[in-house]
Amino acid sequence: MPGALETRHPEGGLLPDSISLPSTRHLPANSRPSEGRARAIRRTMAARAVRAGNSNALRHGVYSEVAVRADVLDEATLLLARAPWLDPVRDGFLVEATARLLVRLRRLDLVLEAEPTQVLTSLYARLEGQLTRNLDALGLTPQAAARLGLAHLDAKARARHMAQRTLAAYREEDAP
Repeated sequence: MPGALETRHPEGGLLPDSISLPSTRHLPANSRPSEGRARAIRRTMAARAVRAGNSNALRHGVYSEVAVRADVLDEATLLLARAPWLDPVRDGFLVEATARLLVRLRRLDLVLEAEPTQVLTSLYARLEGQLTRNLDALGLTPQAAARLGLAHLDAKARARHMAQRTLAAYREEDAP
C-alpha cells in the first residue's frame, strides 16, 4: 500500500506500524445514559436551576422551592395551630414536608385544569398518597386520631368550649 507506514520485521515480513488501535473490548457498546436516566438528569438539572433562582427553568411552579417558600411557611404554621399536640422541634420536619405537599397539590390542581397530562396526573396521585401518609403520621386523620387517643381529647375540648359558650350567654352583663 503506497503511503502506509510500514516497518520491516527482523524476519523479513512486512508488518503494519507498531502503533495499534486501542482495545475496545472493555468499553460498553453504548456508553450514553439510557433514555429514562437522561430524562431524570434533565429534570434534576432543571430543578437545580429553579432552586438557584432561575425563573426561566420554571414551567408551572410545582417543583420550585423558591416559588412556594412563603406559602409553605404559612401552611406549616396553620398545621401546627390545628394540632396542639405536635411539637415544632420534634415534628417540624414532617410538618414542613406536609405543608409543602399541600401547597404543591394546590398548584397542581390549577395546572391540571389548564393542561391535564399523564405526567402531572401521576405526580398528583403520588403527592396525594404521600400527603395521606404524612397526615396519618402527624395524627391529623380520623383513624390516626382514634389510634392515638386524640379523638377523645378533642371531644372533651369541644364539650368544654360549648359549656363555656352556654355559660357566657347567661352571664349578667355589667350595666353602664
